[in-house]
Amino acid sequence: MTTFPVIIVMVLYFTSIPIAFALLAAALAYFTFGDVGTPPDLILQKFITSSSAFPLLAIPFFIMAGEIMNFSGISSSLMKFADVLTGHLRGGLAQVNVLLSTLMGGISGSANADAAMQSKILVPQMTKRGYSAPFATAITAASSAIAPVIPPGINLIIYALIAQVSVAKMFIGGYTPGILMCFGLM
Repeated sequence: MTTFPVIIVMVLYFTSIPIAFALLAAALAYFTFGDVGTPPDLILQKFITSSSAFPLLAIPFFIMAGEIMNFSGISSSLMKFADVLTGHLRGGLAQVNVLLSTLMGGISGSANADAAMQSKILVPQMTKRGYSAPFATAITAASSAIAPVIPPGINLIIYALIAQVSVAKMFIGGYTPGILMCFGLM
């Protein structure tokens, strides 16, 4: 019976259906036609109660705050601030990249949002100043890994919810590794 969902996923995947919808269709087919032994009402109840966790409400708001700051120009002001702090040093713009990731991690908490913002702002400036495009891309990708560690990191919220730990304690515990990552990359 477990080959049936795998076949559904493969057929839908090869017909250019997005993988998320293919997995959803396979799961629905498995629970509908398979001999699972779990009532469908219980599955629906678990789905709704697990998605209504209060700490998860913070995630879209942190992403929205990061987007508002990108739109309003605060992120470019943060870049200028980071440039004043480290721009005069050797490899200054690469260090600006790392410092900006650390600062933006405290705003959005998302590595994807951080990498997208920096690839729009910093990578073109780095290539203009003589950095190679692969190096600029690599430092942007590596430094964006700091963002989820610095509070309010989205991963910290999800882990706190799963492990049933205080979100505030997770935020307090995230500063030291985030700052160490920043100094390590600089």
